[in-house]
Amino acid sequence: MEGGCNICRAIWLGFADTDSVDNIDLGSFEEALSSPCPIHTPLIQMFRDYCQQGQSRGLYPSGMVGSSDVGIIPRKKSRSASIRLSLSKLGLFWNLLLVNRTSVPNHPGTGRLLDPDWVDIDVLPRWKHKCLTEHGTRCENPLKIWPTRPAWLIDVERKCLVSGHKCDGAFVALSYRYGDHRGAILDAATLSKLQEPKVLDTPEMSPYLSPIVRHAMYVTSVIGERYLWADSLCISQHDRDAATRELELMAAIYGNAVVTIIAADTDAIEGLPGLKGVSDSRKLEQKVIPFGKEQLAVRNTGVFSMTNGTPYYNRAWTYQEYAHSSRKLLFNRKEVHWQCSCSVWHEELNIGEEIDMYIDPRMRTILAGFPDMGSMNHVLTAYNEREHRHDEDALPAISGLLSVASRSFTGGFLYGLPEMFFECALGWRRFWGHTNLRRRIPSQRPIESRLHPSQLPSWSWIGWHGLVTAGYGEAARINNRQHSIQETFPITEWYTADSPSATMAQRRRIRSTWFTDRESYKESYKDLKKPLPLGWTRLEPSAQVAFRGEPFLYPDGCGEFIFKHEAMTDPDEEINYWYYPFPVTTITESTPPFMPEQTAYLFCETQQARLWARGINNSIHGKNTLCLLNAEKRQVGVLYCDNVQQLEGFPDAVGDTEKDNEVLAGRQVELVAIYRFKKYMKTWDEEKKRYDYPLTTSESIVVLWVEWVDGVAYRLASGDVEREAWEELPLERISLVMG
Repeated sequence: MEGGCNICRAIWLGFADTDSVDNIDLGSFEEALSSPCPIHTPLIQMFRDYCQQGQSRGLYPSGMVGSSDVGIIPRKKSRSASIRLSLSKLGLFWNLLLVNRTSVPNHPGTGRLLDPDWVDIDVLPRWKHKCLTEHGTRCENPLKIWPTRPAWLIDVERKCLVSGHKCDGAFVALSYRYGDHRGAILDAATLSKLQEPKVLDTPEMSPYLSPIVRHAMYVTSVIGERYLWADSLCISQHDRDAATRELELMAAIYGNAVVTIIAADTDAIEGLPGLKGVSDSRKLEQKVIPFGKEQLAVRNTGVFSMTNGTPYYNRAWTYQEYAHSSRKLLFNRKEVHWQCSCSVWHEELNIGEEIDMYIDPRMRTILAGFPDMGSMNHVLTAYNEREHRHDEDALPAISGLLSVASRSFTGGFLYGLPEMFFECALGWRRFWGHTNLRRRIPSQRPIESRLHPSQLPSWSWIGWHGLVTAGYGEAARINNRQHSIQETFPITEWYTADSPSATMAQRRRIRSTWFTDRESYKESYKDLKKPLPLGWTRLEPSAQVAFRGEPFLYPDGCGEFIFKHEAMTDPDEEINYWYYPFPVTTITESTPPFMPEQTAYLFCETQQARLWARGINNSIHGKNTLCLLNAEKRQVGVLYCDNVQQLEGFPDAVGDTEKDNEVLAGRQVELVAIYRFKKYMKTWDEEKKRYDYPLTTSESIVVLWVEWVDGVAYRLASGDVEREAWEELPLERISLVMG
């Protein structure tokens, strides 16, 4: 870099050689802007203006613009940097790129100046070619989805529909939001007409062809493909059975597409802006800052903007479409992007440059044969906060993904709960202490117009909208960042049927095989002369990396060794270990899925008790929490309410724990026991500001708070009761039916 001061040279080195540069502390805005240097001060001034605008809009507390450590953080190994309001408190920031100067040999810049109106259409086929030739099979069906051809495809050359089973070659899929667009319903006569060559160019077909489908047809031809699948044209709505079959195949259709075009910014009417000669301007505003003879560009995208921030990422149906697509061509934040199993490329970067690449490994972990509850919990949690037009679509909109995952989860999923982990999955609860779940309610749509299965059982998270968690911390896969782990122990046998009055012969047994087989898994490795299950390696516990120097946690019967499987390739190396080995299924494209019949009633023999509930002060479990008290007014458990409305009618907490005996016991709640768990915990050390010794254990009974309607129990919330305290209660043995 020519000219400039020490700060300018440090900023330049941050882009040219990030490994040799530390964070650059600029002091306060006043100190930074007092520099006479004309090169870096425009960056500081523009960022200060941006922060002041953010403060006026209430994006952060007033006074932070007075930060004394405004700074620049080089992004190591990515030749980029960020300028932050505070190095210590973070706050608002810009991610910056050095714009590449093609006239300068070996210029370190990774950024590009973009046309504000039109997408660089030439980059699309280049990305596709680079992925196909350089990544090969690594990006070819990473979820190992069985071969599937859609019933109908759009032939973008002949401009008509063709049978997906009678044409050869790859196809592109389209994922988008309908918005307010409904379009005309395809009847048998129209479907026949749509098979005539060039018919999609006629005004007669305009009501059936939304702008986004027209634009996707153009993009399909640009990337050198001939066939496109778009649900609005390729699902024959007049044939209910055929439509249902196609909807059940949607996850597999997206998994088999060579590329999926994702319209993250827009809906069916808005189409894909920025296609010159085809659609309207994209109206991109790229912020460019002079830096001497160089230019800095503020990044338009980042890790988190690739999976949220637009209405597309709020729509439930698009979740499994996105998750199953092996190669994605995204129209996101008014730019185009490419994401596959190996790379993430952005239009704002030079071809082949990668910055902040993150590709969610969870589904790949599951499809490598691992029934990992932590990964599945994350997948389902992310889905369940998305919106449906009709609540009863909650299961149909995720059934394709569950079907794919069932090849690792023995027994499949019953209304979203993995049967092999059924007990701990049944104990799901709201994710955060302040989370407010909403009970899903069926719409007024006629039954014959609904997708099936469409019931919303109270005992499943499918029946509730919002962030939930189930099975997190179950001691199988090792995560040393956790300060506690637990093991689930069944206490009853569970059955299911489609009617609350089903006889024993009409009920199906649910088998939680992980818990029945777990002890045999632990025992299998103790004989050092006996070979481990295929693919596993036995390691010393010292192979792990301690988190913040904290002690390791082990469930009973474990700790002498840890285990790693050759197929376990999460990029986070620290969580690739397991407490014990187990048989890992080898999943291929020919491995069939298994989904049990979706029956909405549960049955078991269990214990019921009544405890008193009231508010609780300063609960570590969050504000939507009630404490459970026995007849002696001693707290023996906690109830994790699903929303703030459930707190109504319960007395508030008053006083401190020393005054508990003076507090009204509260309101009685009816609880039923569903399983027992043992918890293993580290202890918080206030002086060290981390978890440490001693390691402790406790045992609890997981309960459901229920209400009864005509002899059927309906879940309201879940909770924990100390095992010893529960066993001292006047317990009633009941035959439980849950709906």
